[in-house]
Amino acid sequence: MMGKEITDVEAVAPENGLPLGDAPPDRLLRLVHWTSNASRHLRRRLTEITSALDLSDTELIVVWMCSGDGRVQIDLVGSTGISPAQMSGLVERLRGRGLVAMHRQAGDRRRQIWRATAAGQALLVTAARHLSELADCLGENLNAEEQLLTQSLCQRLAEAAAGGRTANKTPVAAHEPPQSLSKEAA
Repeated sequence: MMGKEITDVEAVAPENGLPLGDAPPDRLLRLVHWTSNASRHLRRRLTEITSALDLSDTELIVVWMCSGDGRVQIDLVGSTGISPAQMSGLVERLRGRGLVAMHRQAGDRRRQIWRATAAGQALLVTAARHLSELADCLGENLNAEEQLLTQSLCQRLAEAAAGGRTANKTPVAAHEPPQSLSKEAA
C-alpha cells in the first residue's frame, strides 16, 4: 500500500465524527452534510411556526416570495423544488384562502404572475413576529453579519450547484426571493 496509513484518530474529526480529508470529494460531502443538516433544522423550526398559522413551511415561503412584484409560477417551482403540478395545487389553495392572487402581464397575457394579497401581506406581518423569535435564537450563535455572509454563501452555492442545468431551465438567479420581510412588515 502506497502512502501513509491513516489511523482512526487522524481519519475522524473528534467534534463531529465525520471523516477528515482535504480532498475535494471529502470537502463536498462535508458541505452537503452540513448544509442539509442546517436546512433540515431550520425547516423543522419554520414548520413549528407555520403550523400555528395553519400553513406549511412551503406555503409561507411561497406567500413571502409572491410579496412585492410577485413571481411567475415556474420561478416558484424552481425556488421551492416542488413539481409544477404540486405548485399549481399549492397556489390554488393559497388563492382560495385569499393569500395570493394571479395577475397577467399586459405584454404577455399567457404569463401568470402570483402576488401576495393584502391578506397575504397581513399574514407575513404576523409571521414576522414569530420569525423574529427564531432569528433572535439564531443570533445567539451567529451575529447579523455572519447570517448575511452565510446567506450569501448559500446563494452562491445554490447557483454553482445548479450550473449543470440544461439550457431550457430557468437559472437559479432568477429565483431570488424578496429582499426583506421586515421592510414589508414595518
